[in-house]
Amino acid sequence: MGKLVVLTLLGAGLALIGERLVAFRQRINAYREVEPVEPQNCHLIEGLENGAEDIDILPSGLAFISTGLKYPGMPDFAPDEPGQIFLMDLNEQNPRAQSLNISDGFDRASFNPHGISTFIDKDQIVYLYVVNHPHMESTVEIFKFEEQQRSLVHLKTIKHELLKSVNDIVVLGAEQFYATRDHYFTNFFLAQLEMFLDLHWTSVVFYSPREVKVVAEGFSSANGITVSPDKKYIYVADVLAKNIHVMEKHDNWDLTQLKVIQLSTLVDNLTVDPDTGDILAGCHPNANKLLLYNPEDPPGSELSEEQLMGQLPLMGPSRDITGRDLAGKRKHTQTRVLRYRFENLRTFPGQVFDCFGNTGILKIWPWLS
Repeated sequence: MGKLVVLTLLGAGLALIGERLVAFRQRINAYREVEPVEPQNCHLIEGLENGAEDIDILPSGLAFISTGLKYPGMPDFAPDEPGQIFLMDLNEQNPRAQSLNISDGFDRASFNPHGISTFIDKDQIVYLYVVNHPHMESTVEIFKFEEQQRSLVHLKTIKHELLKSVNDIVVLGAEQFYATRDHYFTNFFLAQLEMFLDLHWTSVVFYSPREVKVVAEGFSSANGITVSPDKKYIYVADVLAKNIHVMEKHDNWDLTQLKVIQLSTLVDNLTVDPDTGDILAGCHPNANKLLLYNPEDPPGSELSEEQLMGQLPLMGPSRDITGRDLAGKRKHTQTRVLRYRFENLRTFPGQVFDCFGNTGILKIWPWLS
């Protein structure tokens, strides 16, 4: 009888593991194949070969780019080099990437930049907020941008017990920002188990010098985050759940969920065109190829056609949020994206267009009227 119980429990355990494995591979689209598309206007930008993680573009057309992220479980293209922040002027006919110098006193050797966000104060001083993972911890670094010197002056490091496993941030005021946590656990094994079991324990945190609190939770893996031009809505990408959450922002900084836009692709970083409200999002059609990187069969980016309500006119190829050619793709990365429209939060298909680094770009109109 004892052996029978043991065998029964063992069989049930193996069945559970098998079911979870199949479910996990389905969530990450491990069985999906995407035909590569080569945008005609796409060209390689030298210096970004280690992978562009995030981009934030100023109204002037200057773009900050974080590169060289070392993320547990992901391939590392420059294990012996620290991360960097690059600057590109998208007003140029052929934009070039320039690595920004960082002021003395900052530990550049352990710099591991992830999500970034900019803030411009009333004196038109530009501040760059960077999610950093020195020694695989999570901090938020505040830099002042010196445009003439093309450099960053480090001002402050923010740490807090709620700012763990931070992925991305969106800054709404001086030292006021929302941050996404893509894992509940900081231990690598437990974080992998968390994803495997699909626990939905990740969250969005609001930070200010006076108050730090969880303002939204229940995400499978909260990832990219951004804000609408009128500052009324926060958009949160849940990469493993393959959706975008539309959240209403209240005066006390709490968030209330309004809509969940379900997609068939894994949504990563988000940003918004300040003039039109268009959302740009990097999406992964097959996350298994990110985990098991093969330069002969690289991962790509797209937005899949789902819940389609009507065709949009073609909008023209390879344009960024300022209407200029964006930039090339990293070596060995085939990236494609589709332009979509969300009218009253319904999806409309569009056209393949340009890419940036190893993160594709998807254009959406989130009309909330």
